[in-house]
Amino acid sequence: MKESKQNESVLTKVSVVSDIVTKVFILLLFCLLFISRINPARISDKMDKSLSMLQSAFYFKSLTSNIVGIQEESSDSDELENPFAFMEEGDSYDDMYASVAAMFDENTADSADDEESLDEDTSFDGEQVKAEKIVIEDYKAKWSEFRDNHTEIAKSLEFDNKASLLTVIAVLICIVGFYLSCGKNKVKKIGYITIACSCVLVCLSMINFNSAFISLNAAYDLIDVSPISPKGIGVYLAISMFLFVFAVISFFTTKYDKEEKSEITATPFQVTYRILALLLFITLFLPGLNPARISEKVSRNVSLLTSGFFYNVYTENMGRILLRGWIPSSVMKLAFFASMLSCLGIIACGVGSCMSVGNNKLKRYGHFCLMGGSVGLILGMFGILRAYNYVISSPNVDKLFPVEPSQIPIFVVLGLFILVCSVISFVRTPAPKKDEKCYIEAPIQLFLMLLPFIILVFIFSYLPLWGWRYAFFDYVPGDILSMDKWVGLKWFKAPFENEATRNDIIRVIRNTLVMSGLGILGSWLPMFFAIFLAEIKNLKLRKAIQTLTTIPNFISWVLVYAIAFCIFGTQGFISSLMVNSGIWESGKNMLMGDSFIWVKMWLWGTWKGLGWSAIMYIAAISGIDQQLYEAATVDGAGRMQKIAHITLPELFPTYIVLLILSVSNLLSNGMEQYLVFKNSTNVKPIQVLDLYVYQLSFDQTSSSNIPFSTVVSMAKSLISVLLLFMTNKISKWIRGTSIF
Repeated sequence: MKESKQNESVLTKVSVVSDIVTKVFILLLFCLLFISRINPARISDKMDKSLSMLQSAFYFKSLTSNIVGIQEESSDSDELENPFAFMEEGDSYDDMYASVAAMFDENTADSADDEESLDEDTSFDGEQVKAEKIVIEDYKAKWSEFRDNHTEIAKSLEFDNKASLLTVIAVLICIVGFYLSCGKNKVKKIGYITIACSCVLVCLSMINFNSAFISLNAAYDLIDVSPISPKGIGVYLAISMFLFVFAVISFFTTKYDKEEKSEITATPFQVTYRILALLLFITLFLPGLNPARISEKVSRNVSLLTSGFFYNVYTENMGRILLRGWIPSSVMKLAFFASMLSCLGIIACGVGSCMSVGNNKLKRYGHFCLMGGSVGLILGMFGILRAYNYVISSPNVDKLFPVEPSQIPIFVVLGLFILVCSVISFVRTPAPKKDEKCYIEAPIQLFLMLLPFIILVFIFSYLPLWGWRYAFFDYVPGDILSMDKWVGLKWFKAPFENEATRNDIIRVIRNTLVMSGLGILGSWLPMFFAIFLAEIKNLKLRKAIQTLTTIPNFISWVLVYAIAFCIFGTQGFISSLMVNSGIWESGKNMLMGDSFIWVKMWLWGTWKGLGWSAIMYIAAISGIDQQLYEAATVDGAGRMQKIAHITLPELFPTYIVLLILSVSNLLSNGMEQYLVFKNSTNVKPIQVLDLYVYQLSFDQTSSSNIPFSTVVSMAKSLISVLLLFMTNKISKWIRGTSIF
């Protein structure tokens, strides 16, 4: 009996582990569809490097357009191979020169006529004339012509596209198996079988990619398609094989109970559309994932949210294009309204996800929001694609600099996933009762109230970490990051290879540590100031002192420097007083010079933040049990004894927490104070790390300082996190209390 129970427990553990591993590998396989660097469908160097597997499967034009363009370039070059083909036998050089001159005059006249017609068709009083009717480019006809002229290459590309489609279908089948494996009993086993079959399909599609490459490489043609061996096949095969093995293990280790009902619950679908809605909401703020940027003239810093709600910002750089009539304003308005529809759809998906955590009636409304939002998102993406088609089919396409919205398949797939998951969850969720009211449990209500602040923290604190990628590139402001400018750890090695840079960093870190150290040594001042305020019995006087000492925290450092200049400047209060008293012959600027500059900066910072820092201790003092003071009074304790034996011990845990946070921010002591007080006489001792990063990025003309300043910021953040964990561990070891 014991052995059978042990065997059952072992099988249960193996089943749980294999099930988790299987789901993780499925997610990895799904993520590979969106990664362009390991796309096996890229079998030619002429293909776009940014193409993902998903785009290769559903964006046939993107997959083949560059190669089709080679035919046009070669045909153009064939036409220009013999520029004097018009000459007949027996013509003299004078006839040749005359013919060339006539051709030149004719081309000049044509260009002049074009400019004249452009000026006539365009009014410069701010009103735009109706532009030329746009005919959408028929890529099918162009592809048919290419297929007739280059049959072998066309067959290879079509086979490559079919292999991409097979891979995507196989992964989607694997996703179906993922959800089936979340079911119960028989449904779960069917899910594992589905996963194993999809892994076989993925492996077969990888063989097809290799066949397409061999076929393209063997194709004999006049155009150069530059075949390259497909990348990523090994990654797909490895993940598929591991997934197949774990799916088989899960199938045989999962118990089958005939009495238990075989069904699939709505929980995995609900979790899916909540995660996808969150991801879509994040994409609203990422300019790099903005499908509405259909032209180079649209700023690359414009996000989808800006494109959908701020038309003037969206079309800020397209004024001349719209004024000239190179494209109708209706095209940009179409893209604008399509972006707005997409944004509203994403917001509706987010609202529906929040509503889905309530009872059945609220879930029903949430499902409606999810289905409507996903449909709106998909329609908005097709609207943006329609606007892009108008742009590329414009007669003035060379002046519009179109950008292919390659992100559209990603948004469409995510929208379809949300739609399918919400429909299934809607069907699987029990219908609400007639008298049931919408309700969310209290803990979830608190979480939803906190959610907007979590999102803001993510946007402003964690999303900027995406800028760390600049540390690995030779970035030039205004330029685009590409792998051609990848330099790896070059900027990380710079401080160790350049002596001048190394000396600057050592000096800056010394200044930072000294000034932060002075702040830590004086960190007890706010606590004693709070105790001082608490001991003032006159309530009006206490409030007046607290208000006067708190106000400086809200004063800008620029105004603080203005106050300091009025007091300590050459014609300030002290200089005027000393000159009028006959002590000094002329005024002195006491803000100049580097003597005691660290102490001066600490004093200014203490004056500015003393009252604000004491608020935390004042709140802690108000939370002390008053019975302790009453008992001490009965025992005959005086005021100082109460402070020493009651107030200070009660405030010490708060002081330790704030001290840990201060130590973790050892390298972050601000920048504004030192920037305004900096002058030619104290520039070296006053330069702290934050000011140094600022000067690297903005004060100097060399654009290569931006990657290096990013490296310095990365190091500062990582060291701060390390210090936080170290001080927290030390506090827990010494006192038994810590932050986490």
